[in-house]
Amino acid sequence: MAEESGLEKKAKTGFDGKIIIIGMVFFLVAVGASYLIMDRLLAPLMPPKADSAEVKVGALLSVGEFTTNINDVNGTRFLKVEVTIETDEKKKEDVNKNMAVIKDTILNTFAGKTVADLDIRNRDNLKAEITRQLNAKLGAEVIRNVYFTKFIMQ
Repeated sequence: MAEESGLEKKAKTGFDGKIIIIGMVFFLVAVGASYLIMDRLLAPLMPPKADSAEVKVGALLSVGEFTTNINDVNGTRFLKVEVTIETDEKKKEDVNKNMAVIKDTILNTFAGKTVADLDIRNRDNLKAEITRQLNAKLGAEVIRNVYFTKFIMQ
């Protein structure tokens, strides 16, 4: 009988793999359920997914490169910028006909700006101002957007 109780103790003290398997199954079910619940709860708060094919850019026309002095106290700073404008395909010819007016408006806008006005934080405001001025000179909403492909201040 002493031998039987020794065998029972060895069998009970051995490693039981069933507990680990049950624990892993429970863990995976809990993680999967948490993911599904959070996905359903957070889905209305997430922004809609945008397709990259839906990006519609109009006709892009290079206006050219501008080099001008910056409105500075010393007058020693200058700006070199290359500008591209976006318009509709239908209005592309009208824009090309008025390129001299467009270049003059852009150059005068840059020449009147200070270093603070040309700072990276104000570039969107500058683009909006140029777009607004160009559309006012051309008499209609011809220009959609203005892009700077080079922007060097020195």
